Amino acid sequence: MLFNETAGLSHTTNNTVLNKDSSELCLPSWILNAVNVQSVYISDTVITTLSIPFAIFAVVANLAVIVTIIRAPSLHRPVNVLLCSLAASDCLTGLVVQPVYIAWRFLLHHIKDPCELVHLYQASKSLPALLGGCTFVNLAIMSVERLYAVSKPLSYSAKVTLRGMVKIVVSAWVIWVINITLMETTVPEGIYQTLENITIISLMVIVTGGHVLTFQAIRNNNRKIFNATHNSQQAILFKREKKAFKDMALYTLATLLSLLPLLVLLNHVENSIVFGHILFPWAQIFSQQISSLNPVIQIQRNPALRQALKTARL
Repeated sequence: MLFNETAGLSHTTNNTVLNKDSSELCLPSWILNAVNVQSVYISDTVITTLSIPFAIFAVVANLAVIVTIIRAPSLHRPVNVLLCSLAASDCLTGLVVQPVYIAWRFLLHHIKDPCELVHLYQASKSLPALLGGCTFVNLAIMSVERLYAVSKPLSYSAKVTLRGMVKIVVSAWVIWVINITLMETTVPEGIYQTLENITIISLMVIVTGGHVLTFQAIRNNNRKIFNATHNSQQAILFKREKKAFKDMALYTLATLLSLLPLLVLLNHVENSIVFGHILFPWAQIFSQQISSLNPVIQIQRNPALRQALKTARL
């Protein structure tokens, strides 16, 4: 009898060890260490509760911006195609990225076998890279487009068309999606991180470099254009494009600031439960809230968009 009980206990223990070992094959051990930790559970519950209304707002607000820009002829300008593209990326963040991450953090504490969450875990990492990258691709295009617009406002007005900008944006989205798909499916793990870092650095250089050069172009053209031809078409166009640059610089600054906590914590997620499962998830959610902030900035900074929204409501 004692032998049978001991054997049963040994069998249970072996099963427990086997389950833990098999789970570690699916998910990193530092993630499994957070399961059944009360402080992590409370933090993730609060994250879930607060994130749901923000995700809904991001979808509704950005969808309103997209529909308004498409339906209002007065907003059919090349620069607004970029704003529409940015809103589309933010809308998908609220519709897909935030719910997937919320589900991952919530189900981590409610699924008995962690291996069932492996695909959700991978999606919670891949989707932010896909749509967050689309945001930076949009910002990169904006920085180059604004540089041309303020440097040569007359040439920009004559050569850059609505249809041409749509083609550029759609092509950029397609190329980026293909790039991420190939990286996720075909690139060996050994060089994946290197390629990802090169891609991020390249986008950051284009975005920051474009904004610096645009700022310099504005300083160079301010006196030259306004002193020589204060009431000319060139001066009017320059003033309009300069105002659009200020708005886009604000989007870029807000995006970079939203990513700052994430970048600070990125290399420390495996060091402790506090870094990896309390601070990092909050930083992740904070970075995703830019999708809720961008449409507010667009509506507040764009009188034509604000008026079109009011008209549509009426």
